[in-house]
Amino acid sequence: MTYVVTENCIACKYTDCVEVCPVDCFYEGENMLVIHPDECIDCGVCEPECPADAIRPDTEPDMEKWVEFNRKYSEAWPVIVTKKDPLPDADELDGKPGKMEMFSEAAGEGGPPRVPGWWERGIAPVIPSRPDPRPPRAVPGRTVRARDARAPPRSRPGGGARSRARASAGAGPRGPGGG
Repeated sequence: MTYVVTENCIACKYTDCVEVCPVDCFYEGENMLVIHPDECIDCGVCEPECPADAIRPDTEPDMEKWVEFNRKYSEAWPVIVTKKDPLPDADELDGKPGKMEMFSEAAGEGGPPRVPGWWERGIAPVIPSRPDPRPPRAVPGRTVRARDARAPPRSRPGGGARSRARASAGAGPRGPGGG
């Protein structure tokens, strides 16, 4: 089953239906809309939105010609995904019989294509990482100053790793027993 646009849309072109379509299967002609029958997923959300009652399921009698009509023009006309104003005489022509005489095969303007979301494109969103709020440090626990970068490291008397190792082993700075 699919839904199709019928004769009552001609010269009215209400576009309330295009905003609710989850698969963007509406196509715009100069003075009417059509639904691509192969793209329609038969959800039916567009049918109650049409003020002209021009959208019908293809299971109703005599809908075969409208299925082919919709297929033919949906392959030639641009897709429409956003609501537009109806044609100027839409209210007077709504429900008028014999509107096929007013039909135009010319394509409409269409609309900008809907940008598919990341979930439809099969990609995960890129979440930018926030910079670390702490200031960068060259040496943990110590602020680097300009003179530290220029001057060679100073040795401390009695300091250094070797002196500390000897002190922890019980020897003084001048060897065992020396003071």
